[in-house]
Amino acid sequence: MARVSRKRGTEKAEGFKEAGIYHTGIYLRLSVEDNGKKDADSMENQKNLLMEYVSARPYLMLTDIYMDNGFTGTDFERPEFNRMLQDARDGRIHCIVVKDLSRLGRNYVEAGDYIEKVFPFLGIRFIAVNDHYDSDSLTSGDELGASLKNVVNDVYAKDISRKVGTAMKQKRLRGEYIGNYAPYGYLKDPKAKNHLIIDQEIAPIVVEIFELRAKGDGINTIARILNERDIPSPGRLRYERGIITNNNKKGSGLLWSRHVLSDLLKNVVYIGNLAQGRSASCLYKGIPFHWTEESEWDLVENTHEAIISPELWKRVQEVTARKSREAKESHGKYANLPKRENPYGSLLRCADCGRVIKQVHAYNTSKRNGTVVYYNYKCPENIELGRLACPKKNIRAADLDEAVLATIRKQMEIFMDTQKILKELIAQEKETAKQEAPISRVKDIQKEIDRRKGLCTALYTDLKEGILTQDEYFYAKMRYQEEIDSLEKELLELKSIRGKASEAAQGEKKWEQLISKYYKAQTLNPAMMEAIVKEIKLYADNSISIEFRYMNEFEELLQECERIRREVA
Repeated sequence: MARVSRKRGTEKAEGFKEAGIYHTGIYLRLSVEDNGKKDADSMENQKNLLMEYVSARPYLMLTDIYMDNGFTGTDFERPEFNRMLQDARDGRIHCIVVKDLSRLGRNYVEAGDYIEKVFPFLGIRFIAVNDHYDSDSLTSGDELGASLKNVVNDVYAKDISRKVGTAMKQKRLRGEYIGNYAPYGYLKDPKAKNHLIIDQEIAPIVVEIFELRAKGDGINTIARILNERDIPSPGRLRYERGIITNNNKKGSGLLWSRHVLSDLLKNVVYIGNLAQGRSASCLYKGIPFHWTEESEWDLVENTHEAIISPELWKRVQEVTARKSREAKESHGKYANLPKRENPYGSLLRCADCGRVIKQVHAYNTSKRNGTVVYYNYKCPENIELGRLACPKKNIRAADLDEAVLATIRKQMEIFMDTQKILKELIAQEKETAKQEAPISRVKDIQKEIDRRKGLCTALYTDLKEGILTQDEYFYAKMRYQEEIDSLEKELLELKSIRGKASEAAQGEKKWEQLISKYYKAQTLNPAMMEAIVKEIKLYADNSISIEFRYMNEFEELLQECERIRREVA
């Protein structure tokens, strides 16, 4: 199916707007506190109300639905709201419909800015159904009413913030679990939603993770083991159990990562304790979201059944502390050894996942050679997440350098051979004489165009003086115009050829400079790579492909060879 450009789509939408039809987006929002409640503000109820409203009005054409589930209305950093705003900027939608003003937001300053400044600037019609607000049919009283309602919403939001914050603090201090979702390995008790019970299906996985760490396995090693055995990560497990959030929409693509495992291995929930209040914000005091210090957490012990024994927990924390200490102690230990500059930077990428290939090093100490450092290039996606995330790539730095250097030198030799052939062909067709011909032809064509335009002007004079009949005038004018169009087309083609020849000459000059500077290079360096290479891809079989800079100009050179070859033949 042919792809329709965004620009064309925007032009079409603008046409609909001019015809009195608005491409419409409906926006739904539900806060974390209201998630799952069977009330009028549920996502389903909001959607039904707005769909019914739009379908009953022929001038509103539904284009998209934007749903922020579990996002507060006190700030506007919401993924779907931002997507909607971008669509408005791009001209995909010209009308936004919400259930009421509070769905847009409860911060009256920002909400007012959007309603009174941003939306009008973007040419957006804004409708709040239950508040009977339509920016397309406003009176001054409506504007005042909307402003007052936004103020009320802001006061209401701050009051709710204070009350909810106090209530949540009391629950945390009582050892009640207040998270939206149970931690990995636990379930919310159906008899008491603020109490955790062990998830018998997942708990053995948690135990295995702790045991692997206790025996000294690294975080990346554990992540690879879990991913290669297709054990669901916390985000994937929630997705598979029907808990969809804005953070787990990748579904089965959510793999175990270093970050997820590190958090799990230091979470005291697994020894039966709760540490809550790790992040905080306070709307009524004007304190934005922030991560809190450990000393500020609300820690309550023995709140639920433990999955991990105190002994295993202690061993894991000791391993983590030891590895951290060893990493700090080893820093600078091999400072006397020669360092390798990575010549590739961000130019070297994995052919499968697209991430920048990482230069890694390892040390080997023997009595015979002392300590020797080895450098390799590996895919970080495979290192961190395993082969399910990305096939393994591992190539010695020396082998990679040799292959890249040989390929660059070969490309330079191809250029030099092509340039040599081109010069021979040019000599055969006496290029010096022929190069002037297009320039002369351009001038001649322009003169012919100007002459025919003058004749067209003279035709009108002849018509006025009665020398030509109207039919004779239109016929002659049509013939002259056809000749002018044909000449202008030829002129454009000649100028294009001259332009391409100029570009090819510039590219040729650039390649000559690169060859002069780097052809005899025995080692690679960042400056050389940036000058010659656009991108290198590393494949699972350790083969590489290189995309060179100035390849368009090189292709022009080849085409010029072929053109002259045909003329000489």
